[in-house]
Amino acid sequence: MPPPPSILVFDSGLGGLTVLREIVAARPDAHYIYVADDAFFPYGLHSEDQIIARVVPLIGELIDTHAPDLIVIACNTASTLVMSHLRNAYDVPFVGTVPAIKPACAQSKTRRVSVLGTKGTVQREYTKALIRDFALG
Repeated sequence: MPPPPSILVFDSGLGGLTVLREIVAARPDAHYIYVADDAFFPYGLHSEDQIIARVVPLIGELIDTHAPDLIVIACNTASTLVMSHLRNAYDVPFVGTVPAIKPACAQSKTRRVSVLGTKGTVQREYTKALIRDFALG
């Protein structure tokens, strides 16, 4: 039997603890590492270039230290901005969290929903593409 997976959950603060709780419920056998980048919190106050320059090498250090089997980016701002950079830089599988526009629109009769997020997340092209693709604009 293989050892349980090691899952690193990363967020800019403590909001990702709700994500961690759901992952633990689904995989109680896994080993978890939770990292809150509170030294750079909140990410929404920083430029895209600053966030990329911060998160990509920080994740590399965490990979070197903890050797996770999977990394969950439990931060909408980081997920909508750095996911492609992380996947290009590292061989570890990544799962991100993004505004739940697609499932919310699928449940809505009008396909009109509200998005609660940081200014950066709401204004980012990734989020705008979700709105274009799934919401009634």
